[in-house]
Amino acid sequence: MTIKEDQPELYTYLNGIRGVGNPYNFAYLAYMAIRLIECQRVLKKAGSIYLHCDPTMSHYLKSLMDCIFGERNFRNEIVWCYRGGGKGSRDFARKHDVLLRYCQSRNFVFNEGLIRVPYEGTGKNRKDASMGGSRRKGGGNSSYRPNPLGKIPEDWWVIPQLNSNDPERVGYPTQKPLRLLERIIRASSSEGDMVLDPFCGCATTCVSSEMLDRKWIGIDVSFKAYELVKRRLETRRS
Repeated sequence: MTIKEDQPELYTYLNGIRGVGNPYNFAYLAYMAIRLIECQRVLKKAGSIYLHCDPTMSHYLKSLMDCIFGERNFRNEIVWCYRGGGKGSRDFARKHDVLLRYCQSRNFVFNEGLIRVPYEGTGKNRKDASMGGSRRKGGGNSSYRPNPLGKIPEDWWVIPQLNSNDPERVGYPTQKPLRLLERIIRASSSEGDMVLDPFCGCATTCVSSEMLDRKWIGIDVSFKAYELVKRRLETRRS
């Protein structure tokens, strides 16, 4: 397979981005393109993919994924918000990351009942009729009531980063909190499904999948990652 023959739209995009910004950009995007093509190939029809990257490259990767997965299969740009750490100096403090969510088809898994969160604002602990309301739709009125399980989260998630003293910490620089991966896995897979993380790092996806009764595959070139996967899973199982 060659990108030029099998992914002409992607080939055009990569050629267009050549020479834009840091020379490293093109090399990184070509590296990611090959891997994302394979992710798209093995993704089930009901599956979803979540891609996290820092703000220096996430906007380039959005166009890359549009080419591979199709713009119609873009679902969300999820903003992961957090506090803590240093403050901004002559800039706003950077306290969010972006996750791009794409699906393989319109028939995707989305387990809304497993990810609901409490309502916010006045009366958030109330579930009586006063929490409901009405709205006009199509010339008529319709009423609605709060779901007793809470609301589906918005596309911005307030989930704290791991601080230096957090018991989850394993010394891996890009470690993500289990809570973040748990929400993703609950939302887009069911028990017994297979979860793939091709850049598994310190195994947070693997550990979360194990805890939620999913099958999993984790891939990483780092020997340290391999040891961390073994250690964290052994700790969880003991």
